[in-house]
Amino acid sequence: MLEKGRLGIRSLATLTFMMVVGDMMLIYPSVITSYAKQNAWICALIGIPISMLLMAMFLRLGKAYPDQNLVAMARSILGFWPGTLVAVFYLYFFLIGASTHAREVGDFLVTQIFPYTPIRALLLLFLAAVCWSLYNGIETIGRVSELLLPIVVVFILILAFCLLPQVDTSNLKPFQDTDVVSLAQGILVSIIYPVGETIPILMLLPYTSREAHRNRDVIIAAGLGNLMLAMLVTISILVLGAFLTQHNIYASFILSQKINIADFFQRIEAFMASAWLISTYFKATIYLYAFTMGIAELFKLNHFRFLILPSSMLAFGLSNVMASSVTFIIITVVPYWVDWDTTIGILLPGLLLIVHGMRSKFNQSKQ
Repeated sequence: MLEKGRLGIRSLATLTFMMVVGDMMLIYPSVITSYAKQNAWICALIGIPISMLLMAMFLRLGKAYPDQNLVAMARSILGFWPGTLVAVFYLYFFLIGASTHAREVGDFLVTQIFPYTPIRALLLLFLAAVCWSLYNGIETIGRVSELLLPIVVVFILILAFCLLPQVDTSNLKPFQDTDVVSLAQGILVSIIYPVGETIPILMLLPYTSREAHRNRDVIIAAGLGNLMLAMLVTISILVLGAFLTQHNIYASFILSQKINIADFFQRIEAFMASAWLISTYFKATIYLYAFTMGIAELFKLNHFRFLILPSSMLAFGLSNVMASSVTFIIITVVPYWVDWDTTIGILLPGLLLIVHGMRSKFNQSKQ
């Protein structure tokens, strides 16, 4: 195999949680509220069990080909040329995803924390850290994620509980003031953004310990991550209201600025930003890892480490040219990203699973 390291079950579950939370920790409340308005919290809660079913579909596909990653899997199911086409489409998605996550970090730091720092310097530092992680291997990435997971969880819980005194339940009314189409779009967003973007997990499964409770732990991790996001959406609507949540792309960061307990415990937005940077860092790392491993698998290379630096440089270049500003991303990119995620996270995996089932039944009837 290309990868010599092995992920433990706990490391895989932790990375799954990080990918679910990822960049969604800051932007998810704004995105889902733009569709479902004050009913966004309902959509977020409905999406939790459905997203767990989606993760179960990913794992079932991986279980059918335990020794193959997504690139090899597509070729085995669809044939060489159609499978290669699907694999290239996924690799493009992984590269664009890693570049987008890096750009989100750069835009956030420039607009909220370091307004006088060139964005290219921040992108270079972020991707340099990602590149170093890839050189150390997937096993090291998994173990570091276990160490940093408590920081992410603790700060999300602190944010939620410290804002309870500012909750206004009237912000949830009226319940039925959103049309059915908007509710359906909100539910789709609650499924496809948090868990649909964890499709790179199929690039990790061949290098994971195969224990009986692996699938259970990963599905639970995905559900817990989505639950955390649903909690952020609910507290954001309760404190800010649907209008302000929708029109503040960094709603969770704005919420952290509102914490003030006895004029002593306040101004913790830097800690919230640190938790978001940690989760986004691991998501970008897994995406770039999936891209480099996919390229090596696509061309049947014996090693993939020499691809890490060129891939990181390519992601750095794309993160600079993909958008002129954060406004361009919000207006132009975000409305179409859900369609791309739906294709990548639901339609194509579903197609692969259906074709695999048909081929299995055909081979059984032939025998």
